[in-house]
Amino acid sequence: MKKYLILSKSIYEIKLALLENDKLDEMYIEGNNQKEITGNIYKGKITDILNNGEVIFVDIGLEKKAFLSFENKKDIPKFNIDDSLIVQVETEPRDEKGARLTLDYSINGENLVLLPKSKNISISKKIKDIDEINKLKNIFLNIDNGLIFRTNSEGKSEDELAKEYKALEKIKNQINRDFKKKNIGILYDVNSILKKAVTLLDETIEEFIIDDTNIFEKIKSLLIEAGKIDLIKKLKKYFKDEDIFEYYNINSQIERALNRKVWLDSGAYVVIEKTEALISIDVNTGQNIGNKTSQELIFQTNLEATKEIARQIKLRNLAGIIIVDFIDMKKFSDKKKILDEFKKYLGRDRVEINSVEYTNLGLIQFTRKRQGKELALYYKEKCLYCEGTGYFLSKERIILNLLEDLNSQIKSCDIINKIVIKAKKDIIKELNKYIDNNKKIECIEDNNFYKLGYKMELYGR
Repeated sequence: MKKYLILSKSIYEIKLALLENDKLDEMYIEGNNQKEITGNIYKGKITDILNNGEVIFVDIGLEKKAFLSFENKKDIPKFNIDDSLIVQVETEPRDEKGARLTLDYSINGENLVLLPKSKNISISKKIKDIDEINKLKNIFLNIDNGLIFRTNSEGKSEDELAKEYKALEKIKNQINRDFKKKNIGILYDVNSILKKAVTLLDETIEEFIIDDTNIFEKIKSLLIEAGKIDLIKKLKKYFKDEDIFEYYNINSQIERALNRKVWLDSGAYVVIEKTEALISIDVNTGQNIGNKTSQELIFQTNLEATKEIARQIKLRNLAGIIIVDFIDMKKFSDKKKILDEFKKYLGRDRVEINSVEYTNLGLIQFTRKRQGKELALYYKEKCLYCEGTGYFLSKERIILNLLEDLNSQIKSCDIINKIVIKAKKDIIKELNKYIDNNKKIECIEDNNFYKLGYKMELYGR
């Protein structure tokens, strides 16, 4: 499997793509005015305390006040207004809500997660080997912080893990020093796209191709700082005139990732729909007719869909409750194989996924942690006219509404000298059949009124 990192710099944004066998697998964007904050650590100041401390609003230097929420009333810490504290962003600001915060901040490494507010040591559940678990437990016996051994830590040497632990502790100490001398604001930024690039760059990446000289040098410095000097040889400068994302066929793949329908190689397809409550994904055989029996065809289509659905979820950065409706299978063994295969591909996701199981209705349901913005939000805005429904008023309904409005105006006001109606050409053509050459009425072609379908202007004598 060939893996490449591609970085593109423009005056508006930096884009980072991870390709696996020429397919876009992960996508990260850092806009000049659209920086993600999930995971960032801030110095905040308490501005308000509600419900006996269950909800605390905190100023961390953003436009909207962030908040802490304590569901367990027995463990609510005692704070006062104007108290300063170290907090970490759990979720981005959404709609009218500010960012959700936590006091139990953590600092992520490639193999370890440092927990400055804890003393517990835990090991990823994906590490099954008992000898490996015991080896990892014995590396850090007398430390002052909590620690999580990530799945990547399996097989790593004691020296390698100890070196990473020291680097994480150094970050923690710097956060504490900055907390004492800084005003409210950021203490540690985990969302720098260049830091993300350095994290993604490992031995499995063939090349990291960059189209900007300054960023090339910054990445090189960050690799030296992170102790990844041996990976500098993988950095390559891009010198072609053609846009780097066009050359590597990334833009067209982004466009497909913004569509609701995704075609599979076999001719089958999946449909991805987002609602307020959840994300639904539906698998269809489409043009995949093949030579197999119907049950074999269904199983193979579902099997093909497992990999693509997992990829699309990761690429689009979908989050929350996700429900997948695979084509119905009769055999229990087939259902189990599909679930196991789906779990395997979902297990490659860097974002936390929980509870991947069949529901009573035969659907697969799970949750994916919200981390950063969806890919679509960098490229699309909700339609102002249909308000996200995907529907406009039909031509017939616009005509009926217009005629009712027109009759009402004519009947209710005898001082109207002229009525100007602005609408699309086909609406005006149909309307002329009903207004019987009324000289008071003037129709003007105008395509700007999508929501109501027309605009009416009244002029008196």
